[in-house]
Amino acid sequence: MTKTTKNQTHETTVELVHLKNGDIALRRADSPEQPMVVIRFSDSSLSLVAPDKMDIARAMVEAGIQRFGDIQSQRVEEAKEAAEQGMLH
Repeated sequence: MTKTTKNQTHETTVELVHLKNGDIALRRADSPEQPMVVIRFSDSSLSLVAPDKMDIARAMVEAGIQRFGDIQSQRVEEAKEAAEQGMLH
């Protein structure tokens, strides 16, 4: 999985890759030596998910990115409401 995300300041390309030890890492394409997130399945769960390991990891990462976006949007809205009411944080 390679995904490019944009925000107001820059564009970031991230990729989901298998590591040599069998873990799956989400990393910036321009910083492959420093994963942002590492997913490691236990031996017992790996026996259940092995054929679908990358798909499951992708779904986990996508859900995390979506949730992060939701949290950031909520914080922006809360800050706007506070500013409208004359409150400072």
